[in-house]
Amino acid sequence: MVKFLFLISFIAVFASSYLTAAVFERKRAGICFLYTGLIAFAQVVLSFEVMSLLNAISWQGTLFLNAAFLTGAILFWIKNAKPIVKPDLRRFFTRILHALKKDKFLMLMALGFIFFVAVAVILCILIPVTSFDAMSYHLNRVPFWISQGSLNHFDIADDRNTVMPINSEILYMWIMVFLKADIGLTFVSFAGFLFSIVSLYNILTLFGFCERKKLWSVFILSSFASVIAEASSYETDIVIGGLVLCGIFLYLQAIKERKLSMIYFSSLAFGLAFGTKTPALIAFPACFLLLVYFSILHRKKEAFKSIVAFCGLLTLNFLIFSSYNYFLNLINYGNIFATDSSRIVHGFWGGPKAYIANFIRYVFMLFDFSGFRYSEYVGQYINSAKFALFALLNIDPNLGVTMTDGNVVNNKLLDPVIGGGILGFLVFLPCSVFCLIAAFFKNKPLKYTYLIPFGFLFWLNLLVMSGTLGYMVFSVRFVSFFMIISSPILAVSYMKKGNFVKIIILFFSLSYLLLISTHLPSRSIKHALRVYREEGKILKARERISCTIFNGYYGKMPFCTVKDYIKNMPKNSRIGIFPMSDTRSYQLKMLDFEGYKTDFLLFENIDKYNLKDYDYIVLTDPYQVSTVVYHPENAYKNNYTVVKDKVVFKNDTPVKCFYVSNSRVPITGNDKSIPVQSVCYTKENFFEDNGFKLNKIFMFKSAHNENRNTVTIYERK
Repeated sequence: MVKFLFLISFIAVFASSYLTAAVFERKRAGICFLYTGLIAFAQVVLSFEVMSLLNAISWQGTLFLNAAFLTGAILFWIKNAKPIVKPDLRRFFTRILHALKKDKFLMLMALGFIFFVAVAVILCILIPVTSFDAMSYHLNRVPFWISQGSLNHFDIADDRNTVMPINSEILYMWIMVFLKADIGLTFVSFAGFLFSIVSLYNILTLFGFCERKKLWSVFILSSFASVIAEASSYETDIVIGGLVLCGIFLYLQAIKERKLSMIYFSSLAFGLAFGTKTPALIAFPACFLLLVYFSILHRKKEAFKSIVAFCGLLTLNFLIFSSYNYFLNLINYGNIFATDSSRIVHGFWGGPKAYIANFIRYVFMLFDFSGFRYSEYVGQYINSAKFALFALLNIDPNLGVTMTDGNVVNNKLLDPVIGGGILGFLVFLPCSVFCLIAAFFKNKPLKYTYLIPFGFLFWLNLLVMSGTLGYMVFSVRFVSFFMIISSPILAVSYMKKGNFVKIIILFFSLSYLLLISTHLPSRSIKHALRVYREEGKILKARERISCTIFNGYYGKMPFCTVKDYIKNMPKNSRIGIFPMSDTRSYQLKMLDFEGYKTDFLLFENIDKYNLKDYDYIVLTDPYQVSTVVYHPENAYKNNYTVVKDKVVFKNDTPVKCFYVSNSRVPITGNDKSIPVQSVCYTKENFFEDNGFKLNKIFMFKSAHNENRNTVTIYERK
């Protein structure tokens, strides 16, 4: 019944979105597709924002607003002559087949592309959540929102759950508010992939490139390791990549046709991206310069009209569809972007030399060997070149580094560190350099004049990010996002005739499309199908895959074991959980959908809780580290001192907390460093003195920190 209700909601959202889109674009199916996706995304976001303001997030409220939007869309559609947009698929595929017949290399790449798309769809269907980031904050916050009925911030030890933009997670919530399970959520990223390739194809069509160059560019982009990995994952870089590239295309089309409605949808795409992930904000300055360039190129003296209209509409769309959590951050933390802790830990540091060093490091991130062991033979030479630059510029190699990559040239297929792959430096890097060089030559073809700004777009984005964030190994995902929105430059790499270079590109393209796509460690089709066959039941198979520790879906994560133990407790039990900052809280919070009531608590806020309200208490570790610091003033009250690297408290209180600076040093009364973590623990027998008795102690041991925990469970006496 619940699944049927979600199907109704899904049909209502996309029917209303299509009817509205058809009014604004009555002929071109590709643009209508983009409009429909943008309207559907915006509609879902707005629906949950409205329900959140009323503290009424529920499937009933969702269906009510779906019906309201559908009714309005039908009336709007009828009033505007009932337009129907029919894609001319026969003409489209005939044109593609004609291009493929002219180039057998493209034919092979097309087969690989179709195979990869099919694999990505299967993975989106079969694989539940397995990502550490998803379980600790991306998806983790959704059950919190559903349980409390709003998007408001909640007590949690990991500040990423509250400060990060929320739009993609609202799409997850749309599904989970009905299904109460993580089924089909990765189709959000797959939709981002579709938006990326449709926008890329349309941009190159707008610039007048032939069908073969358009297809080549789409196939190469789809062959990037990061794109293959993210198309079936919970990573949202490909989502903002699709949105920003869509926004760029619609703006370029708008200034050509002088259509204000198209400028609106362009601004909507950017606005939604700003509320999805912060790299979209980092990329905006360079994107804005690109839009200004094309406005001047095509509209001359009237360019400012398009720019002013875009800026005004972008402001409106940002306020409606993306500002919700930014305002919550401002209210709760005094800053629209993040907590003090998050800004200090992830922010840029080190001065001008660190800025240069970060730029060099991000450039070298393009040398990525995801899925291939070649880096074991050439990695030392790549690192030697990087260190030679540091030495030449007299820069400390560690300056500006927040999260080190260990100076390892990546060849792994782990989602957080996958870059563009071999095609990133084999194809994309030369194309981007070519665009820089071509800018200084006169009498170049008009098509390449259009591509040059996209080459600059990539390098400008690297320059902006170099001074915005401290260097992090995980920022390779942001570099991949910059590659997606600069992907039109791939058209310059197409060669009509087959040669050795084209054969090499074909080899790696097919290797990624056919082999890497099926051998992602956390999403292996081979192992997933085996699990489904062994378990026999879909829900059991999904549970096993989601809870796995090791490749091959063997072993079990600690918190899945704890979750299974709690499910033996009486239903309706109220459970207080004290998590660590790196706890994968998702599995425990999902108990709310199985008849339990879980509250996540912080020792730092112990005074605002009534422990008598709880039937059970769960400590995920003997102490609690939190990156959400609620009482930073306590760091300066001289409640403790540091003696021989040990914290000594002056007062014997039931709960003791000390505060740590970014340099991992405890802050004392004479130190005015801003605390980035609280570290709290209780005195011995604290819970026994508050009416609880020991129920169970789990001792989990693992070579990996995230799977090594001592979990203690107390029950009310």
